[in-house]
Amino acid sequence: MKHGRSLVVLATGTFMIAAALSAVGCGGGDRDVATARPASGARAVILIAVDGLRGDRFGAHGGAVATPSLDAMAGSASRFDWCFAQAPDPAASFASLLTGLYPTTSGVLEAGDRLPDAAVSLAEALSAAGLTTAAFVEGEPGGDDFGLRQGFSVYEASAEPGAAAKQWLRDHARENFLLVLRGWSVGLDASLGTAVEGVEPPAGFLERLQAVLASARTDAPVAFEPADLEYLKLLYARRVEAADRALGELRAELEELGLAGRATVILTGTAGLDLGQHGPNGAQSLHATVTRVPLLLSIPGGRGAAQTIDKVVELVDLMPTILELQGVAVPAGVQGASLLPIIDGTGRPPYIAFSEAPGLGRQRAVALGGLRLVQSLDGGSRALFDLAADPAELTDIAAAQADKVAVMERHLEAWGKLVAAVSLDPELRTAEELDDATLDQLRSLGYIQ
Repeated sequence: MKHGRSLVVLATGTFMIAAALSAVGCGGGDRDVATARPASGARAVILIAVDGLRGDRFGAHGGAVATPSLDAMAGSASRFDWCFAQAPDPAASFASLLTGLYPTTSGVLEAGDRLPDAAVSLAEALSAAGLTTAAFVEGEPGGDDFGLRQGFSVYEASAEPGAAAKQWLRDHARENFLLVLRGWSVGLDASLGTAVEGVEPPAGFLERLQAVLASARTDAPVAFEPADLEYLKLLYARRVEAADRALGELRAELEELGLAGRATVILTGTAGLDLGQHGPNGAQSLHATVTRVPLLLSIPGGRGAAQTIDKVVELVDLMPTILELQGVAVPAGVQGASLLPIIDGTGRPPYIAFSEAPGLGRQRAVALGGLRLVQSLDGGSRALFDLAADPAELTDIAAAQADKVAVMERHLEAWGKLVAAVSLDPELRTAEELDDATLDQLRSLGYIQ
């Protein structure tokens, strides 16, 4: 089982779509919020998600960017070196983080999709357990929340979510709460045109930036020029440094408010950012430059402190981890698995991570056993990478590892059938039965028993 996963328990035989839908509370039933139970030892939880933050850029990961605050947190936390986001789109990965569901199941695959009311969010589960909940996200005030506000007492979009979060903390420091901060974006957006420490952008950069952003989701994406990419790398480093300073200020605030000793603090990225390694389509791909994100988890009392973990994990694992820490039951149908067994040294393989994207021929990816397969369902293309030797996924080794490709493709196929069978989106949900071969594959991955 995937480090203690137990998503659906079934008797042997054919797995019908009705059973799958029942597991996630859709198909007309009430949402399973009532499974949450108040925890006598509940603590505060602070979850920080940074759009665009790659898992290989800060100092503790061997990156060249100076990040003293991230490094200090990594030195006293559980640091997961191989955490994968569920989608290249930050909104889709943020939805997976808050629900413990893969994008096809939640129905949120890209910006513009809306989380169905049938999904049970982390905020709803903790609200039912008596915690105060608040989220501060980077964005236009009053903009669409894409259904992600459900369960939050406060859900506020602003240009400075970090400042708003710190003010909220001052007012609620003595409470048990969930605070979600999605801010300090270091991603690709229209604000990239400013000069870096007196270094002017290449001539025509602003025009090419606008063209790249406008064409990002089309079949003919515009590419940056080589000089643009060098400038982007410099600018990206400066943005990561700025995010690091903001984290340092927040950690100082926690110390001042007496929260450093009692709050669980989690820092991750919603998605990374390809800096030209995979061509004009790179930012929309599932390559590790986009989907590998940092994950630092600091638990009061020193649980799991100062350890580096090389097991493959996923953002969907954060919701059940937080709920277990709080002593709150995990809602039925959650597809992630608590990370606490791994932190405590009792996790069991397989350690596996799936990602998906609607673009580039409906890409899907799976990481397992030190390898990662990126596959296009529509185009039939596939590429296999050795994560340790090639973390940026630049060298395809599929031709030399045909047997491993076949195994990983079977995993992807079975997983794809499962996430579609239990989708909360009627347009994505399939009505086909899962055959015995698929069931066996899902059992081997720990998704059913």
